[in-house]
Amino acid sequence: MSADKTILFITYTMKNPVVGGAFIRALRLAHEMARRGWHPIICNCGPPLVDPKIRAAEGSVQFLTLDSGRPGLTADKIISEFAALKPDLVVMGEGAFPPMEIYYDAARRLGRPFIVLDQYYNDWLLPKNAGVDLVLMYALASFWDGDLRLAPPYELTPPFIETVTEKSALPVPIELHHLHWVTLVAYDPYVLDRGLELLSRLDRRDIAVIVLSLNPSRCRREAEALGMEMRRLVSLPLQLDSNAFGFLNASAVGLVSNGFMQIMDCLALGCPVIALERGTGVGMSELNVDKRFFPYVSLGEPIDRQLERVFAWLDENPLSPRMRERLSLERHGVSFCATRIESIYHRETWKRSRPPRWRRMLRRAQQWISV
Repeated sequence: MSADKTILFITYTMKNPVVGGAFIRALRLAHEMARRGWHPIICNCGPPLVDPKIRAAEGSVQFLTLDSGRPGLTADKIISEFAALKPDLVVMGEGAFPPMEIYYDAARRLGRPFIVLDQYYNDWLLPKNAGVDLVLMYALASFWDGDLRLAPPYELTPPFIETVTEKSALPVPIELHHLHWVTLVAYDPYVLDRGLELLSRLDRRDIAVIVLSLNPSRCRREAEALGMEMRRLVSLPLQLDSNAFGFLNASAVGLVSNGFMQIMDCLALGCPVIALERGTGVGMSELNVDKRFFPYVSLGEPIDRQLERVFAWLDENPLSPRMRERLSLERHGVSFCATRIESIYHRETWKRSRPPRWRRMLRRAQQWISV
């Protein structure tokens, strides 16, 4: 790569269930930084994900693996390894939980501008900010209605929704376009099974079911075994962002895993959401999400209550037209974050280029004496 500025991202992933929000958010941002002439490196701790966005970024983003199980691993050793990559700026993909704290500590001590990407749940779950230049927090400002005040270094960022494919351009048979769409996005088999179980109980003929998953053939087999009407099922592989956002934007209801980013993206697209749990302690629960979201999000509810929600939302979108209009303006978080990050870089570059304060004072004194 010929770029002369390097930005280092530190992220994590998990499998069984799949957890990859921090990695995907960093990937979207890395792609934009590459477009702006940077050399992005993503150092990820955890298993690789299968996602078309990763394949699309391979020509512009460098991927490295972090091995947290190495014997004798210390923050000092990690600092040395990160420094060898010669980053001009470091971005932590999310506030650190215990397995990632050693990397967080190393990144903060590297002596480069340090930025953290995170989510805004509520005031009592703000990530720590010691030694952090900027914390960019994924959120939907429309829901806070002006009652949210964050002090630096915390800033809200809109969702990372850059482009949304029009409904007419999505790969769905034209005969299904007049129906209500219900879209399930499943990154792992558990979410797929949970979603299909619910969808098989929607005994209405005015809906089309769209499923985006890793294994469309498996999805069709399971749907048929559950007695779903196959003529109204569209089973597709995972999509690039513009199409995935297009499906949710065109849908009356979205079914996703209980990840904060996926939930916020659905709502930003005007789509009420069933958040499917992936296991105890994984993802969002009703305790983490502010109560103002509850009319539009099902979290931790039994399937009968989820069905009630879907039927009600099919008849009337719970998000008012005014709210949907406001949410439609909450876009382009990738561009926003990239610009804020570059401003931090330019600020630090300017500070380093200036002579020390004592030298500036001496120069002014010499100029005054020579007058």
